[in-house]
Amino acid sequence: MTKKVKIALAATLQLGLIASIGDFVGWPYMDWVLGMTIASFILTLIFLIYDLAKE
Repeated sequence: MTKKVKIALAATLQLGLIASIGDFVGWPYMDWVLGMTIASFILTLIFLIYDLAKE
């Protein structure tokens, strides 16, 4: 994995953790954070597929 894939995966995991804790606690706007988590996960998959295809 390249550095770009690792950074995207780390951001996805952090957003997912924030969304799950925020939903449990009852913070507002967690639907937006969850949407950003899904978008970040899709970008991570695109980066990973591109990285694997390049090798």
